[in-house]
Amino acid sequence: MKKIDYYGEFLEKLSEYLGVKLKLKAHGNHVEFIPEFNSKFIKKTLEHIGEIFEILDIILEEYYEENNNIYFTDLIEEFSQKLIGHMVKEKLVVTGEQMNFMDTIKRICNETYESENSNLNILLFKNREIIPEELKKMGLNFLPFDTPKKIEEIFKEKLSLKMLNGDNLVLIIDSDFKGYGLGVNDEKHTVFKERMLVNLRSQNNGYLISFISLLSKNILSYIDKDSISIELKAGFKMSEDKIDKLVKYSNEEMISSKVLFNTYNKEKRERFPYIYMEIKNKELKLYLQNSIDNYLSYRSGKWKLKSFHILKFLIIEKFYMDSFVFHLFNDKIEKKDIIENIIMNVDVLVCLIKNLLEEGKGGLFIILERTIKKKEREKIFIGGNEDNSIYKRTVLKGGENTRIKNHNFEYLKLISKVDGAVTLDNEFNLLSFGRLVKLDMNGSKEKVEGARTAAAISGSKYGLAIKVSEDKKITVWEDGIKILEI
Repeated sequence: MKKIDYYGEFLEKLSEYLGVKLKLKAHGNHVEFIPEFNSKFIKKTLEHIGEIFEILDIILEEYYEENNNIYFTDLIEEFSQKLIGHMVKEKLVVTGEQMNFMDTIKRICNETYESENSNLNILLFKNREIIPEELKKMGLNFLPFDTPKKIEEIFKEKLSLKMLNGDNLVLIIDSDFKGYGLGVNDEKHTVFKERMLVNLRSQNNGYLISFISLLSKNILSYIDKDSISIELKAGFKMSEDKIDKLVKYSNEEMISSKVLFNTYNKEKRERFPYIYMEIKNKELKLYLQNSIDNYLSYRSGKWKLKSFHILKFLIIEKFYMDSFVFHLFNDKIEKKDIIENIIMNVDVLVCLIKNLLEEGKGGLFIILERTIKKKEREKIFIGGNEDNSIYKRTVLKGGENTRIKNHNFEYLKLISKVDGAVTLDNEFNLLSFGRLVKLDMNGSKEKVEGARTAAAISGSKYGLAIKVSEDKKITVWEDGIKILEI
């Protein structure tokens, strides 16, 4: 069997595991994984998360050369374990201690204490010498055990399942996968887990703003600003046709830019000396590179990569360039303000999606393209709530639609659970909630699994539709086609 055919046997399941449809490309005996969605962002993001494609290739090549049969579940278990080993020791080596540790942690996912699910937080350090110093930076005191403990010993006392919940106590593990002590919250007014997640979120947003700023600078080098400036000085606003052409041109230059993506590859992000892990609602989350947007999930006996970083990039790719060009040349808004506005709104939207996912609730978000005007919205939806007094007093602020980052997050959580779609424009202004979408399945070849899927497919013909299902899946649709599943 050819190597590409052997790899191809796992392609569908690998696509499901990563959330992105993959195809294979052969260069002689070298096989390359390529996302079907035409986006360098997605490919570079996947490559950036723990060298995922490199690890997959090494494992599959070993099995191919040894002529061994392998089940997909075995492949993903080995891949997940090697990815964890790579994060801890920067080597593709899985020790017996690691396997025992992870087996115990996976079992704890389904254990309870006084009928409540396990709620466990772990900081896994790569070097035990720095534990006290690093914990102090995080507002934690180190309370060491008398001697290192195996994970099984720690959880013989079932009360640990309740106490080590990240509010005030965190389990400290070393790279030998033994327990070395507890991190005790030293802050009186905040809990550790909230501080940790807020810190990770802030760093993620800072990184995205930095990267998109670099992208903007790169794009502007391709645009003939002088000819545009002459028109604007003469009092002309850029026409829709010119904006479309400029956006298309800029997108093409961006995707083909070697300078941009070489810079992206070389950029050094802060590497933490520990790995953050948590168990909640019968799910293990192992945060990759300490990014709140990328984590390895273990739930119901299955490993899955959940990359909200890819989701963010998909939304940014869809709406950033159009908004950037439109405002930069028509409204004279500062570049940094355009970029920060987009990133912070996308972050709030993704946080809403994560909240629905955590609670096991269904929801639908539709982000409309800039060219969809108010009158055209009536073609998309059935009825509406714009005349409802609650709507007027909450969705509108001072009679105007307002960006979601300026709304109360608890309010946004509430309306995202109302049956129907939450609708945003391309500037992430909240337009409506609870609206039913007129179904239009013409030309769609996608499998329809229910009313919300049909609504997502139909709504995606006017922008981007993001569906959250009760079984904790997120699917993204564009032009009636599914492009991502988390």
